[in-house]
Amino acid sequence: MTRRGFAVLLLAFCWPVLPAVAQIPTVASVRVVHEGPGLLDEASVLAHVSLQPGDRYNPNVINRDVRALQETERFSSVSAALELHDDGRAEVLYVVASKPRMRSLFVDGAEHFSNRRVRDLLDLSIGDRVDDRTMAVRAQEVYERYRSRYFLEPELTWTIDVDEETGLADVRVEVDEGPRAGVWRITFEGNENVSTRQLRRAMDLKSWRPWSWITKNNRYDPLQLEADLDALRREYLDRGFLDVEIGEPEVEDAPGKLLRVHIPIEEGPVYRIGAVRVEGVTLFPPDEVAAAVRVEQGDVASLGAIERSRANLRDFYGSRGYINTIPVYRMDPDVEETVVDLEYEIQEGELAYVRDIRIRGNTRTKDKVIRRELAILPGEVFDEVRVRRSESRLRNMGYFDIVRSFSTPTEEDDVYDLTFDVQEGKTGQLMAGVGFSSIDRVVGFAEIAQNNFDLFGWPYFTGGGQKVQLRTQIGSRRTDVDFSFVEPWFLDRQLAFDFNLFRREARFLSDDYEQRNIGGSVGLARPVGRFSRLRLSYSLEEIQVRNVDEDASAIIQEEEGRRTKSALTLTLTRDTRDQFFVPTRGNRTVLSAQVAGGPLQGDTDLYALKARTSQFFPLWFGHVFSLRGSLEVVDRYGDSDRVPIFDRLFLGGPRDVRGFRFRDVGPKDEFGEPVGGQTASFASAEYTVPVFELIRLAAFYDVGGVWEDAYDMRLSDLNSAYGVGVRFDVPGFPLRFDYAWPLETDEFNDRKSGRFSFMIGHVF
Repeated sequence: MTRRGFAVLLLAFCWPVLPAVAQIPTVASVRVVHEGPGLLDEASVLAHVSLQPGDRYNPNVINRDVRALQETERFSSVSAALELHDDGRAEVLYVVASKPRMRSLFVDGAEHFSNRRVRDLLDLSIGDRVDDRTMAVRAQEVYERYRSRYFLEPELTWTIDVDEETGLADVRVEVDEGPRAGVWRITFEGNENVSTRQLRRAMDLKSWRPWSWITKNNRYDPLQLEADLDALRREYLDRGFLDVEIGEPEVEDAPGKLLRVHIPIEEGPVYRIGAVRVEGVTLFPPDEVAAAVRVEQGDVASLGAIERSRANLRDFYGSRGYINTIPVYRMDPDVEETVVDLEYEIQEGELAYVRDIRIRGNTRTKDKVIRRELAILPGEVFDEVRVRRSESRLRNMGYFDIVRSFSTPTEEDDVYDLTFDVQEGKTGQLMAGVGFSSIDRVVGFAEIAQNNFDLFGWPYFTGGGQKVQLRTQIGSRRTDVDFSFVEPWFLDRQLAFDFNLFRREARFLSDDYEQRNIGGSVGLARPVGRFSRLRLSYSLEEIQVRNVDEDASAIIQEEEGRRTKSALTLTLTRDTRDQFFVPTRGNRTVLSAQVAGGPLQGDTDLYALKARTSQFFPLWFGHVFSLRGSLEVVDRYGDSDRVPIFDRLFLGGPRDVRGFRFRDVGPKDEFGEPVGGQTASFASAEYTVPVFELIRLAAFYDVGGVWEDAYDMRLSDLNSAYGVGVRFDVPGFPLRFDYAWPLETDEFNDRKSGRFSFMIGHVF
């Protein structure tokens, strides 16, 4: 095609739009029209306008200018208009209404909060620009404060009187606090088979208690009450009351500006399971599938048990790769016989495999740190149970706020890609504060830690899955500095490597001497089965007993000086507890053996054997009964003529036999100073009752003894005590307060009065 032919063709295509282009006017002038009170500096408006005289008229540019003026928050309204004159000139007008500046603010009607307090909450100062929208936004903080004090429907109304000449405004706010809405009491009617206490525990909304000003869980919330009605119904359904009806709550005024909530209930009869059938099974033996159903004829028709059996059926298929299997259940109740026949219908899926596993959302954590925690691998059968276990492992790492997984079909019908979607959380920690206990008294501490550290991850050093911590404690009775590093997958194997350095000065061990330990340790640990862990560690430390009192006994005098201890320790830990810090069920047992000196060199030749165990039993209403026990032996060998005092065994204090001073159980010198022994045994029984969230009451019995020689235990030399306590399970700062009275004492103790003890931390 020739150039002329191409030009003709282009003109033919463009000809229809040429008139429209020619009609787009050129802006001759830009002007500001002020419709608000007071005066306005036109230049202050044009400073936010990009359209200039001589530009082509462009609605997109004008809209952008309007938004820019609105974002200044100086105007109540902003608009634009185009005026076309007879001579063809185009003029763009920006029409603005200024917000008035506040000249005065008056608040009236506030009683619970003072008028002055409401004014402070509005956070408005003389000279601020104000209009109805501004007031509505600022009022939200006032509403929130009133609702936090149980006022259900506070209202703020305001008037803005504007001086049109000056543009200044006088603002007057009226406060209507409304009724105060805290729940005084929750009562029930018709609950003959389920106690009021059990029903109240099922609800998140609580009655008033003396500590409600802290928890605020008795704040009346209609939406929360509605959700609690569903929780009450579920409580009955799980007990077999399939016809239960939870009536409409009656909310009435109670003394002290509080509310009384009354909930009527029609329980109906308890249903039991009749016939149980499983239909739709073709891929596996029907009896094998039916064994996953854990409800039997004659059982109470608990909806929870019925749904758990449905989940078991899905897991049966899901663990074998049939990921699209859908079990549903139908209940056929016989009202006359109060029996319900149960049928599970299974829609079997097809066997599926995993092609690729993708990790998404990990902006800091390395892929390999996540992948090594997964219980499923590419190419394997799509095991849904192992997928959920992988999710649980990732959550337990503590690196992520959100962990979820989903599958994506591929070109092949039976092959899926599996994606784990994570959202990074905070893994660093910087803490400082003051702690206290009846042993350490007051001690200041500071700690910096990173639970997702990467030793070679310059410049941020995060994302490698390692743990590093530096902690210092300084007080009148101790000075400690500890540094620790843990690589949980050493050499990319499920082998944890840990390294520790420490310097500890203790002045609380005795009134007759001080002790300083400087050293470090390295260790390797690996899991043994699902719940157990085996660790081998080597430690090297210098222990100095110093500042020995001149009047101390000869036993203590001869301990003065420095010793080097080189030791190997083998530890087996088995932990089946349901929770790490406040367990309600399960067991934790630790067995350890240590040997020091001999071929390891050092100044101390000894060996030590230790066994500790804790067992937790859940009872009712959150009550927990626990048993703890320990047995320890330490003895010398080789060239050592005695076990040094820093390796001897002691009991007494808030961690074991309460009711006795710290380390006061066991042998003493002629001046009554504890010198420890070579055999120790301890047992404790404790019963805890939750009072409300984070607070428990406790009753306990402790018994223990320390004997001078190894393997020498005499039951006649036991010390025991009983007492009561309170537990504040504050995350990161748990507190234990106990008061105990001695029952039995050995020949070294004659104390009969009670003793108070307190400490920070948990005891296992």
